[in-house]
Amino acid sequence: MARMERSTVVGVFEHRDDAERAIDELHRAGFTDEQIGFIVRNGDQSTHDVTTGTSQAGEGAVGGMLAGAGIGGLIAAAASLLVPGFGPVLAGGILAATLGGAAIGAAAGGILGALVGMGVPEDEARYYESEFTAGRVLVTVKADGRFNEARDIMYRFGAYDVDHRTGTVSAGGGMTSSDWSTHSPRYRQHWQTNYGSHGGNWEDFEPGYRYGHDMASDPRYQNREWTDVESDLGRDYGSWAQRTGYQPRDDDWSRHRDYARDAWDQERRLRRAA
Repeated sequence: MARMERSTVVGVFEHRDDAERAIDELHRAGFTDEQIGFIVRNGDQSTHDVTTGTSQAGEGAVGGMLAGAGIGGLIAAAASLLVPGFGPVLAGGILAATLGGAAIGAAAGGILGALVGMGVPEDEARYYESEFTAGRVLVTVKADGRFNEARDIMYRFGAYDVDHRTGTVSAGGGMTSSDWSTHSPRYRQHWQTNYGSHGGNWEDFEPGYRYGHDMASDPRYQNREWTDVESDLGRDYGSWAQRTGYQPRDDDWSRHRDYARDAWDQERRLRRAA
């Protein structure tokens, strides 16, 4: 998402369901359809060409991709557009209005031009365009003084941005590998040394370690102590576990709290030593 002093928040979602839930929560928080935008690839061929203003025949402007979402007018009123360089897309809210407008469409600015027009720096807009090209969903919010609130809502539902990508942030601010397998051996050794004699399998405790590791690098919790964030982490653990692919029994925060704290403390020590 955009940097703190900017008014437009941009979130990238791996999964459409997460984007829909984030939009639903943004609505509950009082953000309107005029402030929120989204865009996703559309396999349906019923489109409106933003360069010519013409429509292409086909049944159902939205098709099956977003139909039945049932989470408000923004999704239900999604427009099917033909964007230069990308083909058919589904867009809603402010992004649909911007992409469908003559100024953007005729200028062949496409998604890049729409984001820049909303105040996103061009280098960041290019990053978001590349994520969209890779098949991900973009959600934007014209936050109007509520930047942090809008950003945090999208973070809670799995969004990432140009500053907080799918990887983790190193102590120096650069990006490290997003592959958990590169980090898990260190945590597994810690578990084996400290808890292995108590019985159980590493796989039963891995979710807690992974959550603590991930959250120690989350921008929401930078420069905050465990005691300040523990209640937030406990609240969000279940949804994180489900998004990450763990089984329902792994949603129990009480089973994983201590292991998450171990990983959190390890990451913080590494940062201080760097």
